[in-house]
Amino acid sequence: MERRVLVLGATSRVGGHFVDHPPKGWTVESAGRTDPRAQGHAVASHTPLDLSQEEAVRSYLRGTTAKAWVNFAARTDVDGCESERPSSPEEAGSSAVAGSAWRINAELPRWIAEEAERAGRFLVHLSTDYVFDGLRGPYPEATPPSPFSDKVGWYGYTKGVGEAAVFSSKGPRTIVRIAHPYGSRAAGRTDLALTLLSKRKEGRVYPLYRDQRITPTWVPDVSDALGPILERGASRIYHVASPEVTTPYEFARTLFAAAGLRTDDLTLTELSGQAKVPGRAPRPVRGGLLVTEIHKLDIRPRSFREGIRELVGPAPVGG
Repeated sequence: MERRVLVLGATSRVGGHFVDHPPKGWTVESAGRTDPRAQGHAVASHTPLDLSQEEAVRSYLRGTTAKAWVNFAARTDVDGCESERPSSPEEAGSSAVAGSAWRINAELPRWIAEEAERAGRFLVHLSTDYVFDGLRGPYPEATPPSPFSDKVGWYGYTKGVGEAAVFSSKGPRTIVRIAHPYGSRAAGRTDLALTLLSKRKEGRVYPLYRDQRITPTWVPDVSDALGPILERGASRIYHVASPEVTTPYEFARTLFAAAGLRTDDLTLTELSGQAKVPGRAPRPVRGGLLVTEIHKLDIRPRSFREGIRELVGPAPVGG
């Protein structure tokens, strides 16, 4: 029997990989402004939908027969989101203040969760390690999002509000947190690894932090995890990220070495010593995700070293 999964955000870096590699026995339908088929993604059907419009979203969700819903949709431009930051979170819902980050990252998940609860649909919502302030990471799954502060960027705060709305709903729902996803091939999208490789080949590698803790997510691991999650339908929080903590410097050095590129001219710096730049979102210093719960589904996310090997391929001869 065919089972249909609704995907919101099907042209995102992570969503695009999932719709191209759906779990066995599942058929994908999507909704959003951009038709993923125009970018080469194979979905069974697509409905044009402005995800920032509450009534349109609720009306569509009340008509879909998809058995499960997966929300990849998000405003992920971290510094762009910061330009919308209000002076207090209480101002965020004001029609005069609310920006796209609040609508898509905070309000959309609530609308979806309320409709999923009403319809009895299983909801999977994608979140991020940026919901944390980066003071005590890497963080275990049970850690709640950090409160509003100058340590949490507006992107991270809005994602935390959306995550909390989903998890507080009474319907079956799962939160999947990821961190610094790489290994995507979505048209017009870039990621941590692709950005570093592009800058390296152009001779413009920027200073790399040696004190920032990160646990990069290999994008195919997310698709691999979603199959068992959809089958299980459990209300949990899962982390899909590298079980090995690294730094931007170590990640870049490992990536360049695997690709046969120079590593002897990389400039080191420390994030903790950086002065706040106006308009730039704060980055978590002690960030990252601990990975334990997903192991109960027999899913073992790749370490960043394993992901880099898969991304780059066999090491060059003499490299």
